[in-house]
Amino acid sequence: MPTTERPPLGRLAPLIPKGVAVLVTALSIAICAAAPEFIWRGLHVTLGHPHWIDLVGALLIGLNLVFFIEPAMKRFRDLIYRSEPHEPAGARPLEIFFTASLGLAFALASVSLHDAMAAFISRQGMAEDAGLREAVLLISAWAIVPFAVSLAWQSIGCRVLAVPTGLVAGASPFIAGWLFVWPLTDVITTAIPCLLILGLGYRRSVRTPDEKFLARHAPMVVLAAAGWLALALLVDVGLEMLGAEGWRLYDAPRFFVDCRFYLGWAAGLVFARFPAAR
Repeated sequence: MPTTERPPLGRLAPLIPKGVAVLVTALSIAICAAAPEFIWRGLHVTLGHPHWIDLVGALLIGLNLVFFIEPAMKRFRDLIYRSEPHEPAGARPLEIFFTASLGLAFALASVSLHDAMAAFISRQGMAEDAGLREAVLLISAWAIVPFAVSLAWQSIGCRVLAVPTGLVAGASPFIAGWLFVWPLTDVITTAIPCLLILGLGYRRSVRTPDEKFLARHAPMVVLAAAGWLALALLVDVGLEMLGAEGWRLYDAPRFFVDCRFYLGWAAGLVFARFPAAR
């Protein structure tokens, strides 16, 4: 009698969309972890040479965004998802003014952040592609660890992938340090809190996954990072009292760099949409 068992490729086919969704989710979290530092450096470049023309340009672009682009995209989105158009805001004068002002504020913020990131990529006085190269290296270096850790957390329900992804996640701080030639201090200050976050995340990942699966990890990331940074400050104070200032774990700039990294990582966990079917 003919068998109804599906061939190997047939059994794998339904898993492909789920695998792609898991990869996209991990990538989104990784980009969020790198974004605050990327934006911060762009703002430094932009605010270093402010000009009224930039403000007027941002205002003009914001007006086009809030009154044309955003309503048009909303209509197209409703058509694609075949959903009913949203009810318009109330027609009372104050409500119209408030809605327009809020939309313009978000548009100005979006344009300003875009200009800041563009300024970081194409900085004046540097080689033609030096800014772009630095931006790519920044995103890549900062994204490796959150990407690997997020992938490991999402792979717990798969026996084939759980162990390999866990090993890669545990090694990711050292891989990033080797690829981007980090000083030993940077490797240590990255590996200790990230391994702690990885382990604590595993404890939370044994529950049945739902749409808030990843968002529940965000407070843990913030608390673990805050605990580590506080401990590192105490260690640095102790080293300074002993006269071993050359062995400090952090200086002020690097301390706030790590603060932005962990806040971005936590934000990425909140923003990410978890593919509930593992």
